[in-house]
Amino acid sequence: MKKLFLTFLFGLIAIGISAQAKHFPTMFAHRGCWTMNEEKEFVIPENSVAAVAMAKKMGYTGIECDVHYTKDKVMVILHDNTLNRTTRLAKDYSPLKEPVKLSDVTFEELRNNYVLASTNPELRTPVPTLKELLDECKKQGIVPMLHSALEESFRMAQEMFGDGWVCFTSDQKQIQKAREFSNCIALLAINDGTPEANIERLKTIGGHCGISTMNYKLLTSEFCQAMTSQGYIVQASIFPAPHEAKGQRNGITYQLTDFSFMPTSQQKPIQTINLKKKETLPDETIGMGGFLIELKVKGKAQLTIDGKTTYPIESDGKETLYIGHRFFDRSLPAITIQGEDMKLKKMKVKVYDLTHSPSND
Repeated sequence: MKKLFLTFLFGLIAIGISAQAKHFPTMFAHRGCWTMNEEKEFVIPENSVAAVAMAKKMGYTGIECDVHYTKDKVMVILHDNTLNRTTRLAKDYSPLKEPVKLSDVTFEELRNNYVLASTNPELRTPVPTLKELLDECKKQGIVPMLHSALEESFRMAQEMFGDGWVCFTSDQKQIQKAREFSNCIALLAINDGTPEANIERLKTIGGHCGISTMNYKLLTSEFCQAMTSQGYIVQASIFPAPHEAKGQRNGITYQLTDFSFMPTSQQKPIQTINLKKKETLPDETIGMGGFLIELKVKGKAQLTIDGKTTYPIESDGKETLYIGHRFFDRSLPAITIQGEDMKLKKMKVKVYDLTHSPSND
């Protein structure tokens, strides 16, 4: 049996794959478009105003944010129950030695004593309020997806955006309360259930709605087809690679992601490289960008990134697979594709330099 083995050098860390020939999922940046350096330190903090502006630059439709109360019931944006992972002491930027629960801290204490962790001193800002983050979303033209169970947060979003926001929660009763004053898109977080059972749940919500799941095993092509054919949204929520790739191939309509990049029609590549013809990739580093690999292969293959992450591919060679990733000041690891009796029909890379893309700064 014939075995084809090709290796290319290319700048990425992790990717997502889509076999959707005609369109990509609607892309939402999970906790905004945050970034980390190679030491796993935040550069752009998650759930920050800066992460909203970066999402605009990268071309995301919207951002997801986590809403919680402080001790005195001020709505702020923070994912964890504690401040330790994402903040530092404001006085000297030192780590928090003991667990500090958000629910034990007043807003004044939060604002005066803690800053978001970042290697960039200019981004060591206080934990934002919901109002501050929504103001930035409005400024940037970004759709906010509120991961929240607080009715007060939904009312604020409705007041500021009309129906142009997304309600995202596992609490069905809270979504139904939101429906009393909003026709926004509503996503019910689920972990199981047949399409029929979930559709019955969504019928009680009404309007433009759908499901979101972190259970990658749930989103088979049959599940996605059953949901989307009835007009319901199917969101893959922060699937790890390669399961995010499989979700895209199976027909998800929304993608909540930490890394995947799917260019908009307004974003134009600065270069297209034909790897099938063994054209070489540029070795310069781009400060902020993305790339899209267009791959058409017949048979079974494995795409491996930097020797770490492997994506199994099985195709009849008729569909184009789209592989995209955002990146920031990255070195160039290897892409390897191999397979027995595999026929590589197309492999092109489109490179996007978004360093100077517009945002409403």
